[in-house]
Amino acid sequence: MLKIKKLGNPTIHQQRLKDVASCSNVGFNRRMSLIKLSSWNAVIFTFLFMTTCISRGYSQQNHDYLLKKNQFRFGIGLGSLKTVDFQFSPNMYKSIRKNVELGYSNTGSKGIFSANLNVHLGGLTLNSGSDLNFYLKETDIYGVEDVEIQEVELTQLGFNLDLGYIHKITKYSNLKTTFYIGGSLEESLTYTPGFLSIGTINYGSLNAKARLDYNFKHRKSIIFGLSFPIVSVVTRFPYHNAPNYPGKSGIQGFFTDNNNIESLGHFQNFRFSAKYNLFVRKHIALDVTYEASYLHYNRPEHLTQMGNQLSLGLNF
Repeated sequence: MLKIKKLGNPTIHQQRLKDVASCSNVGFNRRMSLIKLSSWNAVIFTFLFMTTCISRGYSQQNHDYLLKKNQFRFGIGLGSLKTVDFQFSPNMYKSIRKNVELGYSNTGSKGIFSANLNVHLGGLTLNSGSDLNFYLKETDIYGVEDVEIQEVELTQLGFNLDLGYIHKITKYSNLKTTFYIGGSLEESLTYTPGFLSIGTINYGSLNAKARLDYNFKHRKSIIFGLSFPIVSVVTRFPYHNAPNYPGKSGIQGFFTDNNNIESLGHFQNFRFSAKYNLFVRKHIALDVTYEASYLHYNRPEHLTQMGNQLSLGLNF
């Protein structure tokens, strides 16, 4: 979305015509960032307080759900992401993502099969808190120059699909801990529509996964998870950012001649998660899940993403 407003004196801004996707950091921006951070912390505190109250309210509960073989999960959450994409800009961008999650798991005596879909949507803004402005100069037929500001609003969207199996390691499991290792196939797309496609990437990966279930008293447990890619097929825009081919759409052009097979040395995507069941009844359970992520790729220019996500899940 573009917002346009004219400037009073065009000559003052002529030196800014080449400053695309850049801005200056001023003092009030830092203060605004602190205010937004405090607001975000307040949201998280309120969320945790409410879920803790729910958990205490259901302290006397039926744990039959934990023994179910087939389980489904619906989750909603918020995530914060910071992105640096040198293919488009040296500046850092931030995003608050809204997430919707769908999951299925089949638990057997030897392992767990799982399928998870995560869809996300969020605005992308400069980390400094400033607006992203483009300065354009126009000259009319009388030779009069005019400078306009185009204020750009970016929206980032995408999905993640993961199919995996983890095997129970009996040797390292006991009444208090259960350890699993395995792998998964993952397909993920992050897309920023527009002429500034910051952070746009698609990858299909074969991942290594590990999981540790730690059991507390009264059959409460917390589940830790870790995953990282062994080999991946990564797709990004080419160096010139114009994947156009005669007779092909933009999406077809994006996936033509821009795919690279990468090992962990060139493409890193580490995820750590912690999941806690707040309360459990015979047919349903409520959980809170935290995930931290780090992604880095170096072609054709370096892309780095660091994120945190907190979600509330309904299991049935």
